[in-house]
Amino acid sequence: MLALRPRPFTCSGLRRAAKPPVTALRLRAQAGVTLQSLLDDAVNAGLGKVRFIVLGDGAILESVNNFGSVRYNEVPNRGVLATVASEDKSFECHITLSKVREVKFVKSKAKSGEYDIYATRFLGADSKVLMSCLLHGQQGQYDPAAVEAWTNLATKYGESVTF
Repeated sequence: MLALRPRPFTCSGLRRAAKPPVTALRLRAQAGVTLQSLLDDAVNAGLGKVRFIVLGDGAILESVNNFGSVRYNEVPNRGVLATVASEDKSFECHITLSKVREVKFVKSKAKSGEYDIYATRFLGADSKVLMSCLLHGQQGQYDPAAVEAWTNLATKYGESVTF
């Protein structure tokens, strides 16, 4: 039979081995976050005017629009396509969901000027940036509600979410 040793009574409380904190990314991955749910949250967050930037081979496209409604369509040979559109449909942004491997929320200093940039980057294979969405404001003059909305999304999803 095993002899149990009595433990002395202490008031110092229980001490547990320190565990590394669970990252937001790990929590979200376990919760089954999808790109579709992230896009739905972004639409409903109140981001306001956003600069959509796509770098192509030999061209750059930038357009400023509200992060408006989003709809999803199954496209033969491409999979699910998300369309972010303005109310009057004068602006549409199409995202092939299967091509996006990661979304990063990045707050950084502007290259010229003393203000922050709030970027949401959609990355594909080999971490290549497919599209960036930046809060829009002149020289860092953002709508405070948009900054709060972006910060809430970044807090909810963490710095990086992989799909």
